[in-house]
Amino acid sequence: MRLPLPRSLRSQITASVALLVVLVVGVAGLVIVDRIDHRDRTDVDRQLTARATKVQEDADKLLSTGDGADRVGSDDYGGLLAGSQSLVRLISGNEIVAQRGDQLTVDIPVPASDGLSTIRAGGQTWRSLVQPVEDTGSERLQVLQDLGPIEQRLADNTRIVAGVAVLSMLFTAGGVWLITRVVLQPLQRLRTGAQRIRPADTHQELPTVTRPQEVADLSASLNRMLGQLQTSMHATRRFTADAGHELRTPLTTIGMNLETLQRNPHLPAAQRQEALDAMVVEHHRITTLLEGLQILARGDAGALPPRATVDLPALLDEAVRHAQHRHPTTTYSLSLAAGSAPRVQGWPAGLRLAVDNLLNNAALHGRQPHGQVHASLVWDSSLAYLSVTDDGPGIPADQREAVKERFARGRRPRSHGSGLGLALVQQQAELHGGTLTLGDADGGGLQATLAIPLRQAAPASARVTPPAHSRRG
Repeated sequence: MRLPLPRSLRSQITASVALLVVLVVGVAGLVIVDRIDHRDRTDVDRQLTARATKVQEDADKLLSTGDGADRVGSDDYGGLLAGSQSLVRLISGNEIVAQRGDQLTVDIPVPASDGLSTIRAGGQTWRSLVQPVEDTGSERLQVLQDLGPIEQRLADNTRIVAGVAVLSMLFTAGGVWLITRVVLQPLQRLRTGAQRIRPADTHQELPTVTRPQEVADLSASLNRMLGQLQTSMHATRRFTADAGHELRTPLTTIGMNLETLQRNPHLPAAQRQEALDAMVVEHHRITTLLEGLQILARGDAGALPPRATVDLPALLDEAVRHAQHRHPTTTYSLSLAAGSAPRVQGWPAGLRLAVDNLLNNAALHGRQPHGQVHASLVWDSSLAYLSVTDDGPGIPADQREAVKERFARGRRPRSHGSGLGLALVQQQAELHGGTLTLGDADGGGLQATLAIPLRQAAPASARVTPPAHSRRG
């Protein structure tokens, strides 16, 4: 049958330590009691041997008076038997010829063989030693010792051990109960803090614990986990709010066009095509918006793949070539600093997304048509500076920070974008430990500079001071 365990940790520790103390004290005490009992019984055997030797030296004294039962009498061996609860008997065959020592109230049987043995008779226990009488050879000498005092001492010692074990258990349980109240106080603080957390709370954490080390590590780990959960929850809520806010207009437009087509089955072909084209545009807008929101939500929640080594010149070169295909009316140019190519530790897909958005924004907000977009890459001992400039009207200085926010399009937007382009670049800059800076390009237009920490210092020949404005080459 399995015993139920206490529910609280404090009770379990107290019960476990108390049980351990009982086992240790009990086992140690019983071992000691057993050794004492063994020593006492060995002493009895030694005394029996000494008495038998003494009696053997003058066996005639056993036959000095009377026969049989009449020969039970006082000690004739110089006090050897006096007060010792001992008995000496002379045996011939199976008959007791004589005996000296204590008066017996029970009949002790005659042993069949010589040597040491233990005899129980009438509720008493005797230790017996039988030896042949050396002078006669036909008679045997039996020396007996009452083991009652030794057995009583064994029982008393056992009760003492049991009492000590019980008292040790009680004192230990009380001490452990008081000590664990102090030791487990940090855990109790964590428990109380955890009980106060509610699903609607977004900025709560568990109390900070500094000792003991195991509890401090647990507190730090739980707070990190709680922070990640809160970040994920915040990202989910923000995604839901942003999506609901931004999708309302294009979905309403699609719904109105669908309703128009449904109510007017004979609508002229030109108007019908206009409505369909408008729905295609809004569908593309919704798709682009959802993709951007998903990327932002993953970044907010920290759902990122493992870092990898990124070759920035190769990434920028490929991004410029693809941007030229997407925007054939815009002319792209690229310049790279001389020297060994800088490498960073980051997320290739995230950096490519940031560069693509900078190149797309430059084409959409630059001079229309036939704009010029220039990309450049320089670096110093610690940072790589990736700049993209356009020849558009630029962004006023007082609006540059605001346009990095989500769904920000400036006061006079020149395109119908989602308003997430620079927000995505800003998020990737933060995730890579870098910055996004918006400034004026030479001759007007906007210069966007993405600064990213390098994995290691670049060679001296390739280190340059980042210019205030990127040069076209």
